Amino acid sequence: MTSRKDLTTDQRRHAMRLAYANGTLWALGNGLASTTLVIYLALELGAKGLAISLILATPSLVGLLRLGATALIDWCGSRKKVCIASYLAAGPVLLIMPALAAPDVMPTSRLSMGILVTLWSLFHLLEYLGTIALWSWLGDLAPARTRGAFLGRRERWLLAGRIIGMLSSGLFAYYWKEHHVPHIPSEHWIGYAIPATIGALWMMAAVWPLTKIPALGHRTAQRGDAAWKTFLQPFGDHRFRRLLYFGCWFSLFNGMTQATQYLYVAHVLGLHVLTLHSIQTGMRLGQGAVSPSIGRLVDRIGNRPVMIVSQLLVATGPLFFLIASPAQPWWVVGAWTVWIAYVGLNVALPNVMLKLSPTEDNSNYLATYFAVGGLSYALGTIGGGKLYDMMTGPDAMPIGTYDEIFLAGWATRTIGVVFLLLLIEPGARNLRQLLARRRS
Repeated sequence: MTSRKDLTTDQRRHAMRLAYANGTLWALGNGLASTTLVIYLALELGAKGLAISLILATPSLVGLLRLGATALIDWCGSRKKVCIASYLAAGPVLLIMPALAAPDVMPTSRLSMGILVTLWSLFHLLEYLGTIALWSWLGDLAPARTRGAFLGRRERWLLAGRIIGMLSSGLFAYYWKEHHVPHIPSEHWIGYAIPATIGALWMMAAVWPLTKIPALGHRTAQRGDAAWKTFLQPFGDHRFRRLLYFGCWFSLFNGMTQATQYLYVAHVLGLHVLTLHSIQTGMRLGQGAVSPSIGRLVDRIGNRPVMIVSQLLVATGPLFFLIASPAQPWWVVGAWTVWIAYVGLNVALPNVMLKLSPTEDNSNYLATYFAVGGLSYALGTIGGGKLYDMMTGPDAMPIGTYDEIFLAGWATRTIGVVFLLLLIEPGARNLRQLLARRRS
């Protein structure tokens, strides 16, 4: 197994290019089988607020099992093996999901919905395990001083793949609805199932570039009492614990509005999945345009200031749902416009996680952050979906009730900045140092 110190500059650059290729192919499949598409498929099965929340949240609940990622890596002896095996297993699960969850395949729609949620969750669990191994593995490929630039460029390739996939799936679903469904209404769901199936094939193809990246060595996890100490180490690390506080708050209140946002867009504003995908594509184009610059900025001034500005911007998103109405639905475009700023979090969060983790064994820290944040997101999403159903009477939910949820979403996300202000980032320059350097 290769040591990261043994890699030449050319080998490292080639491995990074392969990482970009993997990200592009995986994101293409992910865009074709997007969460939005699966939610619209669920709506065809009669899903309501709580059911939508389960689709959004159950993968995160199951994702608690990724706390065992470090033990799995130790058992297999290689992050590369765990990453490739997990991603290869995830593809077939997604491949069979639309066929098994299709209307009239199972005796009841509730059973169909249960299968949809179960397979969607299993797919995400396998994806999560692969991603923990991948981040730990890729974190060793890029030197710490330029890791932000590497993550920024990889984020651009991820966004490019998702854009192509989402537009393709949206266009297919629109074509299917306009040209096929009028003749056979019972086959509306197929317009969502076919892109998801093709997406699974692209995700399986994305594994190929990973097979060409060197399997870098890592420290073997300890056993017995020492293993428990290693498992609990992230919670005892005061710097990393502050990042966990932010992750919990951020994920909890991000999840709170998820079901309401999707149901508001689909039922109140009446936007087609193609329209929603087009709006999301605009957001991703914006993110792709700035992600390399964000990566370089992170390397220059640190992760915390980038995350603070990004969080303040993305917090305003729910306010645009507050303004939008059936008469003026296009106000929601403003939400996805400010959500371009998510790119700052997408680049800086994994970078600061790696920065706060022990260099010799970072997989446990990564698994802890994603598991704890995932649990918080799941609880927030389920709670938000339950709240939606409780507020829904025999008729449609009053617009005022939506307003209260969206206002709460803005306020709670904004408060999350307090946790970022308390974050300790080693090696980052403070504001006074940056100003002094600029004057000199």
